[in-house]
Amino acid sequence: MSTVLVIKAHPKTTDVSNSVVIGDRFVKAYQAEHPEDNLIFHDLYEEGVPEINSTNLDSWKKLTNGETYQNLSENEQILLSRQQQLQEQFIHADKYVFVSPMYNLFLPNRLKMYLDLVVVSTKTWVEGEHGPKGTLQGKKALHIQSSGGTYHHTDNEFMAKLDVGDGYLKMLLGQVGVKDYQGIYCEGNSHRDPDDMAANRELVAQEAEKVAKTF
Repeated sequence: MSTVLVIKAHPKTTDVSNSVVIGDRFVKAYQAEHPEDNLIFHDLYEEGVPEINSTNLDSWKKLTNGETYQNLSENEQILLSRQQQLQEQFIHADKYVFVSPMYNLFLPNRLKMYLDLVVVSTKTWVEGEHGPKGTLQGKKALHIQSSGGTYHHTDNEFMAKLDVGDGYLKMLLGQVGVKDYQGIYCEGNSHRDPDDMAANRELVAQEAEKVAKTF
């Protein structure tokens, strides 16, 4: 049995979203194919993500300097408990599914905040002789992304270099040891009318359902 962490990072919670629709189709197909697996879901825009700010930096420093968890304030304990929960889930998951739109060639800010929280020195990577060495070996990841432009299904070399967010996610996960990385991309949406967009979304959703069988 595998544990699958499904991270949705889209502020649209009621309107139709290409990436969310495709992500939901993937999950449904995955559950049908792997009924024994345990899926953990996080909607980062509904739940919120603890922000790395002076408050939690001070709390981490207190613990590093020998302060006990019990002596922290109630708010500090709640904050650190939530952070630890997210970190432990990320570390112990076997598979990761990220569902997001592209924003300004990058990831949505709450997905970046989440990654900053769960990718932690000594827990997800350690310093090796030749640089960072990931500790999360043998895991796999999938990124389901929608975008207005076309960056992957194109022969345009300039456009192919512009999806910085997907490249960053792949690189960061690779640093912590997750080398098996796939992407499913619903692209060119800013140039489509509603009918064409729906048709393209359906094609990509069918692709996602196929990937779910072997993921």
